[in-house]
Amino acid sequence: MINESDESGISGGPGEKPNLGPPRSMSKDLSVLNTAQNDGGPVLGGPGTRKRLFKQLGGRNNIEKVVDRFYDLIDEDPELRPIFPESMEQGRARQKLFLEEWLGGEPRYTTDIGPWQLRRRHAPFRVTETGATRWVGHMELALLDCGASKELAAEIASFLRPVAFRMVNSLDSSPSDTQE
Repeated sequence: MINESDESGISGGPGEKPNLGPPRSMSKDLSVLNTAQNDGGPVLGGPGTRKRLFKQLGGRNNIEKVVDRFYDLIDEDPELRPIFPESMEQGRARQKLFLEEWLGGEPRYTTDIGPWQLRRRHAPFRVTETGATRWVGHMELALLDCGASKELAAEIASFLRPVAFRMVNSLDSSPSDTQE
């Protein structure tokens, strides 16, 4: 088995040892998203909830608009843009498939690309807590810009936040940024 992933598609297989440093205060209390092993805590965004969100958001067509707006925001972000490839077309296409499936639409990501394995797919990139926060903020703004109500955008963002923070693999400051 190459990797182990929970029901959320967040992988945590062998060889994935992110440089997290000291415990993270902002994300340590976030509930686990859609996992079978959540230590009795609340399961956020189960399949029924996500199907409701998919419908409320307007289905595939609006998800594609949201992702396009999100990538436009990323393209304008001087802190996040450098961690994305020069051409973001593949990322846009994959994000559309992922977000549709994650929100309860057709499983086109899994069918076309394979298991989610989010941590493994993001491992080559430097993802910080600040970056994860900015990512969620851009997604929430994209949702609002594409017609989602404040409540719907906030609910979807609250379900995406633990996923984004699960991708964190680097400290916000590098050792050369700190002064002793």
